[in-house]
Amino acid sequence: MNSFGFSQERALSASKYVNFEIPGNADALLLFLKNHAFTDAQISTVVRLRPSILLSRPEKTLLPKLVFLQSIGVSGLDIPRIICRSPNILCRSLKNQIIPAFNLLQDLLHSNENIVFAVNRFPELLVTNLENKVAPNLEILREAGVTESGIGYCLKHMPRLLARLPEHLKESVERVKQIGFNPQTTMFLQAVKVMAATALRSWDRKMEVYKRCGWSEEEVLTAFRGQPHCMLASESKIIRVVDLLVHKMGCHISELAKNPLLILLSLNKTIAPRCSVYNVLRMKGLVRKNLSLAKCLTCPEKFFLERFVQRYKEEAPELLELYQEKMQLSK
Repeated sequence: MNSFGFSQERALSASKYVNFEIPGNADALLLFLKNHAFTDAQISTVVRLRPSILLSRPEKTLLPKLVFLQSIGVSGLDIPRIICRSPNILCRSLKNQIIPAFNLLQDLLHSNENIVFAVNRFPELLVTNLENKVAPNLEILREAGVTESGIGYCLKHMPRLLARLPEHLKESVERVKQIGFNPQTTMFLQAVKVMAATALRSWDRKMEVYKRCGWSEEEVLTAFRGQPHCMLASESKIIRVVDLLVHKMGCHISELAKNPLLILLSLNKTIAPRCSVYNVLRMKGLVRKNLSLAKCLTCPEKFFLERFVQRYKEEAPELLELYQEKMQLSK
């Protein structure tokens, strides 16, 4: 048991699965997984999560599943990672569960490449009862006005969302529709995903945080419509970003609401270093007074360095050192 990294308690729990009359069984499993690119840490994870795998006959029950995953396009290095996240794949029937799930996904996603992409995001797709859980959720989205291409996008990029209880998904869909999202856009699906991950109490608490920072409810909803993930930012992150940008940099809340990506940027790695450069440029009169702070903060790194640092290396040679110093402090 020690070779699998078990604690004493885990070892006692798992011991009931081991046939001590066949002491080589665990060793055979260990060798089999190692021969298929599993690291020691990954093997330990799989066995600790599913001790019953110790009873398996690797060549007969496990190998066909690994071969199947490879046949649909999962890379040899991705297979151990997928199995670690969903070891049930090794325990469920290939014929009665995994292949039927794959066939249903093929009807919806139309290519192995798309299926592999979705499975990499949420391996449980292959061991979920798709007809009983996913199919009702797809119908909820269709009834809400989501297009078939939107259904495919959701299944490929947000498969975990479709594994939720249908009644919970339906509630999230209704709340998002009330806020004014167009069901025919991917932003609608992003908003549903965020809403589904946010309990009503948590949503209300987050709304209160924004209001305490001076936002109106409509400004919060404007931000949510533009970038739903702004409602997943921590309360402390919201407070610190608003304090710096509004109270110290003079940014208007309305500008933040129209550029909600600002809430999601790293305070130490992006916002603070770039604000330091922005302040020097403004103080020296090197940029126009109405230059958008949001544009300065959200542009790509290469563009920022060219447009706001290197461009003024003669007028403000200290900018590069200042920026690098601030970036270094964030590490």
